Amino acid sequence: MDSKLLWQKQVQQLNRKRWIMIAPLAITIVITFFHRGVIGVIADSLSKEFDISRAADLGILSSIYFYTYAALQIPSGIAADLFGPRRIILAATLTAGVGTLIFGVADSLGGLYAGRFLLSVGLGFIYVSALKIYAEWFRSREFGMMCGVSALTGNAGVVLAATPYAVLVEAIGWRSSYYLVGVLTLLIAGCCWTSIRNRPAELGLPSIREVEAVESGLVDLEPADIKPSTLREVLGNLRVVVGNPYIWRPFIVCGGMFGVYITFAGIWGIPYLMQIYEMSRVTAANYIVVVSVGYMVGSPIVGTISDRISRRRLPWVLHAGLMLSAWMTLTLWNGGKPPEWVLFPLCFLIGFGASGAALTLACAKEVNPPGMTGVATGTVNVGAPIGAALIQPAFGWLLDTHWQGAMHDGVKIYPLEAYQAGFWLCGAVIAGAFIMAMFLKETYCKHIADYRVRTEEA
Repeated sequence: MDSKLLWQKQVQQLNRKRWIMIAPLAITIVITFFHRGVIGVIADSLSKEFDISRAADLGILSSIYFYTYAALQIPSGIAADLFGPRRIILAATLTAGVGTLIFGVADSLGGLYAGRFLLSVGLGFIYVSALKIYAEWFRSREFGMMCGVSALTGNAGVVLAATPYAVLVEAIGWRSSYYLVGVLTLLIAGCCWTSIRNRPAELGLPSIREVEAVESGLVDLEPADIKPSTLREVLGNLRVVVGNPYIWRPFIVCGGMFGVYITFAGIWGIPYLMQIYEMSRVTAANYIVVVSVGYMVGSPIVGTISDRISRRRLPWVLHAGLMLSAWMTLTLWNGGKPPEWVLFPLCFLIGFGASGAALTLACAKEVNPPGMTGVATGTVNVGAPIGAALIQPAFGWLLDTHWQGAMHDGVKIYPLEAYQAGFWLCGAVIAGAFIMAMFLKETYCKHIADYRVRTEEA
């Protein structure tokens, strides 16, 4: 066969195969995000069955996920680079499935903690490995889009953990629902192992960097992304990544934007709407769903536009500015209580603006040398849970400092001034993220090494 025709056939096979891998991989990401909000749905069932009288115990049970997830991002990047993402995804998904089943059969609070911790350990290794797959199978100009698609599918898991999961629990009970999720997770592990390959070369196909080199006419690009052979090399990569000042800027921007987003959508948005607007829980939840929908809609859009214009900084600045504008409207209009008719668009715009954080991982990948994708994305991915972990309690502290003693059925009722104080804190965080976004390193959707080649030639 003519070499040109053979090349075209191989590229077509590469393009087709990579999408076959995405389906089971996307489901693992949905499951990863699903477990972030699932405890809230079954909190009353757990409290009754396990005689949990302190809210702190439920809070610890829920927070196990976030602390474990944050702690494992850098190790997950090292593992993906050292052993290859295919093995890591298999082991992680199996671990998460077993942890889910342990949670479902637990007969004590300690058993719940053990199951929650084990499933969190598994899920903590999945996302960065998925990004490693994207880096090996998708062009640099497509990576932002794939990060956006991942954010969309992930937040679909957040939505599923709300009303749909509540309906499932009502139908079959919380234990049976956990058994179902656990078995599904184990089945997905098998699908991932069957369909996923670490890189195109394992199927006799050209690497994605070779494809990019041919398509761009450049022949002096660095070799294809190669897995380091020793732990020493991977730890050396970690030192390079941590010492790279360019990676900490997207870390900070993501931590601020995502931290505010999850603080409002995950904890304080519903109490604010219930107490200040006197909404029912279901009505308030509908507004918060709109915030998540805004994030889901915005993530693939910002990723795709970023790839098409070959810019990361500009779309991120625009999204941060949009989020800041929407948030300050919420904070300032009528003293922090805008008319109800404007809440739906404001909630959507807050989520849509926050979706700029979907570019975090693309920025981290591109400001570090090829071959360090796992470590780089794992390092920067710590920013999101750290931002949430810092902003959420700070918001709560401001509410308590402005509390005027009102109670209803054992629940503190906070005045509008208390929520506005929390809003001001979040507004300051978003403003800081907006300013920092202006100083992100722009490599025009190329690895920084490739960017330097282009600028030196120019």
